[in-house]
Amino acid sequence: MSILDDFVRMRLYRERAAEFELLADGEDSPNVRLRYRIIARHYRELMDREEQADKRRMTDRIEQLQRQRKHAAALPASSDPQFLFIAAE
Repeated sequence: MSILDDFVRMRLYRERAAEFELLADGEDSPNVRLRYRIIARHYRELMDREEQADKRRMTDRIEQLQRQRKHAAALPASSDPQFLFIAAE
């Protein structure tokens, strides 16, 4: 999935949690109010897990790019693909 899909899903979970909190606030029955709050909490937990997963993916990606940069810096200039392309012209 794309990053945009992840953000849309997080926002959806946040909105659903807010909707169920509003439903709970307007409910007269304590049992129904409790159920709405439980559902809202589940949506918040889903949102939190999505955010944590997104942070992990971003951290992993940054580390991967840093490793690639270190590897590229360790290579001699003559093995640079751009250098080879320019030399061939």
